[in-house]
Amino acid sequence: MKTTIVLLLLIFISLSSFSQSELKNTIGLSGGFTLFGTGDIKGYNFTPKYERQLTKLIAFQSQLSFANAQRHTSAEDFGVANNPYTISFLQSSSQKLNIGFLVGIFKRQSHFWGINASAGAVRSTQFRYGGFRLNPMKNPPVGLEYIPDPPYFQRSLSLGFSGGLEYRYSVSKHLKLGLEAAYQQYIRDTEARINFVVYYSFYRF
Repeated sequence: MKTTIVLLLLIFISLSSFSQSELKNTIGLSGGFTLFGTGDIKGYNFTPKYERQLTKLIAFQSQLSFANAQRHTSAEDFGVANNPYTISFLQSSSQKLNIGFLVGIFKRQSHFWGINASAGAVRSTQFRYGGFRLNPMKNPPVGLEYIPDPPYFQRSLSLGFSGGLEYRYSVSKHLKLGLEAAYQQYIRDTEARINFVVYYSFYRF
């Protein structure tokens, strides 16, 4: 029992000294490319994040991400050069909340490499689909090989997890620049992103 109390006391003292000497809070703003599904739906994302340093190499991390991507299939893709219409379009937008941890794996001078993992990830997604479909006529007129297809809309809420790799370069004590690559797995869908990030670290609130 005494050994346990001593260990807990030492941990508390080390964390207290760490909190007094290090910048504990970090806010980040990232943006970049997003890929939905198999990667054929491409777009962009905007992701603010917050981190709370727990130890020198481990930080609590939360992210709120907004992504928008779309895919168009033209008539020329099907060999119908005279049809000016888009055969189909698929637009996907999502809002995600990821809560997890950042673990440092390499830190030297101004360079930092880390792995982030989110065990709890909630995503709200909207899908819009529309375009044209093949004309059922046996010999349709030129330019009418495809006819309008009714638009389709779907909204869903799903859970999942994510993991990624981060690199950061310290410009100053408070300012850092970085790159992030992340993969996110959800129910019946996946999402990947590559972002450029700006970080600002500070003491207590």
